[in-house]
Amino acid sequence: MLIIHVGPRKTASTYLQANFYRNRGKLWKQGWLYPVLSLKVRNAHHEIGSALDEIRSGIGPMADAIRKAGRRAAAHKANILISTESFHRWLPADFLALGALFGQEEIRIAYVLRDPVSRMCSLWSETVKGGKTHSLVAYSERQLAAPLASAALNCLVELGPVLAEPRLTVTVLDFEQIRKNKGDIFVAFCSDILKVDGVEPATGTVRNERHPLEIYDYLRILTKAGGAEVGKRDILYWRRFLRSHDENDLALIVDTVARIGADSRSLLRFERKAPWFAALDEHARQALEGVIAPPSPRQALFDGPDIEAFSYDVACFESLPEIRARSMPRSRNLRASRSAGAGAALLRSCAPSRGASASD
Repeated sequence: MLIIHVGPRKTASTYLQANFYRNRGKLWKQGWLYPVLSLKVRNAHHEIGSALDEIRSGIGPMADAIRKAGRRAAAHKANILISTESFHRWLPADFLALGALFGQEEIRIAYVLRDPVSRMCSLWSETVKGGKTHSLVAYSERQLAAPLASAALNCLVELGPVLAEPRLTVTVLDFEQIRKNKGDIFVAFCSDILKVDGVEPATGTVRNERHPLEIYDYLRILTKAGGAEVGKRDILYWRRFLRSHDENDLALIVDTVARIGADSRSLLRFERKAPWFAALDEHARQALEGVIAPPSPRQALFDGPDIEAFSYDVACFESLPEIRARSMPRSRNLRASRSAGAGAALLRSCAPSRGASASD
């Protein structure tokens, strides 16, 4: 069997990948190969996700590495597990082609389902970390303009084509139910998808730390001042930011933005009884019936209280002296670190197995 964990983003994928990698010896003993196929990123399989032309043609170094891993698994009668969020761009035929390269006909897609609004807010913060400047209000409005067509809100945008392919099976791991049960998503993945018990999360795994929303809105100000390459995804922007701001800096940013921006703060409330939210829930429940693990007693997939968030209109205060005095020198520092080639050093310093817990 080949199990392909496809994420999606902001569903503890990095945490899962870190623990798959750190526990690969234990998984191997229980019949699961978690192959290392790249020297760049050893704990996940992002380079498989980006080698789609090789997967389709069967020609190239990655295709050769996949075949080699498949032969190793076959020699030991082992199953194969791979993981990367970049698979969300693939077609069902691409998963089947990947299975053929591995020498596997039985292919299962593993998908982690998270509350759509909570995930949408996390996706927004992730875009800001990469150098985008849109507000949470603008981002939310764009998704809510057509909720059923939004990949950020509707899991079926990604899962629908896979569910319709009879040669693929799907298991959806219920992130919200695992959290309600105070469980660990790695343990749940091993138990409910790999059917392996007794494998615990590796010690020393680092969480992705959540930050107050003021930090992300301040980051938008830095970006507009030139700290990131506007229009491009600056994958190291967030790491450069954290390296140049200590805990006292972050606390001062939160206090300053909250105080100066108080009059420009907008409260966002996402009501679960709203027609668009009820439609999302109904579509997901009908499509995913029988494929969700663990089995849920909830009548609604995405139950619970309404979700609230807030956003600042930074245009109202980004030019104030107190903000400019902090943001302008910092944006210059971030630009200087990028131009000085700090990106390569940051890449070398990034431990490959950093991640987030299921509670994030």
